[in-house]
Amino acid sequence: MSPTSLPFRSDIKLTEILARNAYTFSAEVIPPRNGTEQGKVLDQIEMLIGSGAEFLAVTKGAGGSLRGGSLPIAQAIKERFSMPCVAHFTCRDLNAEEVENSLMDHHYFGIRNILALRGDPPDGQTEWQPREGGHNFAHELITQIRAMNEGHYLERPGGSELSKQDPTDFCIGAAAYPEYPDARERIEFFRRKVEAGAHYGVTDMIFDAELYARFIDACERHGLTVPVLPGTRILKTRAQAERMAAKFRVSVPSRTLSRLPEEDGPEAAERGIELFMELAQRLRQLGAPGIHLFVISDTAIGCRALRQLAESRKQGKT
Repeated sequence: MSPTSLPFRSDIKLTEILARNAYTFSAEVIPPRNGTEQGKVLDQIEMLIGSGAEFLAVTKGAGGSLRGGSLPIAQAIKERFSMPCVAHFTCRDLNAEEVENSLMDHHYFGIRNILALRGDPPDGQTEWQPREGGHNFAHELITQIRAMNEGHYLERPGGSELSKQDPTDFCIGAAAYPEYPDARERIEFFRRKVEAGAHYGVTDMIFDAELYARFIDACERHGLTVPVLPGTRILKTRAQAERMAAKFRVSVPSRTLSRLPEEDGPEAAERGIELFMELAQRLRQLGAPGIHLFVISDTAIGCRALRQLAESRKQGKT
């Protein structure tokens, strides 16, 4: 069967998007909780694309939450909306055979951009052990994906081998943690992922452009030059910012906290977008390849921010 007759087209790789754009605008959506109506997330996706997102990402749900649907939503973004998409892939509850089979499902659907993650244990669960035959760390998952990209698959029962095994063609992403407490380990953990085969990185929530720049400088000193997208969220109130900082163990600059209102409302939304735009512009000045917006549940303000980014680009500001 020729590539043109395959049922699903192959996606554009994220590395290609980053190479041809000086500064990208993207957004990340969360699948609805299991048992929740699915049309809402498709409406959300349509709004984000219409507001100027240049690619989207689909999470697996944070904190070990129960959220299926990441693969079909990613495939719908690519096929229905003709928009490049990054599918988050977690290996926390899978053994190596299940990882390979699930990744082949992604590949058959034409998904090419994978953010390879170990995955969070359920909230409140302090002790975590991988499945027997599974992966302890994200870099081990990345190693397996890289092997598939090289045409090396798990041995079949009885040691049988196929006469020909076509390689996959995934663009592999890795999480980066610029505020991981141990300065040496924050670089070491990312280095392991890059050396295992990661082609790009995405940070966890970051609200300080200078902190991002220091992390990138440290990466470059260690020979890590893959593009790293800074991820962030729009903050509207001081209380929300403090909750985000505590939950995700990140810092919010005091200059940002001092400008946030105490209560939510129209003024809070305006101030949140203002601070987001200032962060985006500073990240651009510091050489970031784009800004990745974690939408969470507030689609309307995310869309407003994306439209302002697009307008700012027309004016040559972002």
